[in-house]
Amino acid sequence: MSEQVPFDITDEVEVADLTDVKQDRNLFPVCKGLKVRINKAAAQQNKDKDISSLKLDVRPVDGIEVTDPESGETLQKYVNAPIFTSIMDLVYAADMSVKGRADSKWWKANQHLVEFKNLCVALDIPLKGIKVNDEWLANLIGKEILVSVKHEKDTQKDEHGKKVDLGTFSQRLYGWRKVS
Repeated sequence: MSEQVPFDITDEVEVADLTDVKQDRNLFPVCKGLKVRINKAAAQQNKDKDISSLKLDVRPVDGIEVTDPESGETLQKYVNAPIFTSIMDLVYAADMSVKGRADSKWWKANQHLVEFKNLCVALDIPLKGIKVNDEWLANLIGKEILVSVKHEKDTQKDEHGKKVDLGTFSQRLYGWRKVS
């Protein structure tokens, strides 16, 4: 009887030295009042499935003015380049029974809902009776809105539960406002 191998037989490949490999994050410049168009909209949940938020793909309509450090020339860059919201950018639901949330002033004051509310106000969406579903998400596509971009330090909890700075940054979208 033949013995079954629990994996595919693969030719051996020696992997290059990974010591100095770092993720290239290509962050957008920090800016306020960036005019964007919503290209895609979906619902997303965190890995523990206790936070629900919008996952938007937004695209700068006119781009961002950037000064070339060598020539000093001002250029419009990032026109129609995708920017994606992260899990905490547009939270619309959170399980308040999760440890620590019921006692947290920030969570009890519904601060996790502020940017979602700002988005709804900017898009003239009534603030009562919102039901996030496929139709609601589809109605966001093509809408233009102003948003700000900021950079935040990436952290993770160590084995003692203390936040540790990872030395990298992520971009966050906030300050959703109506296009005048």
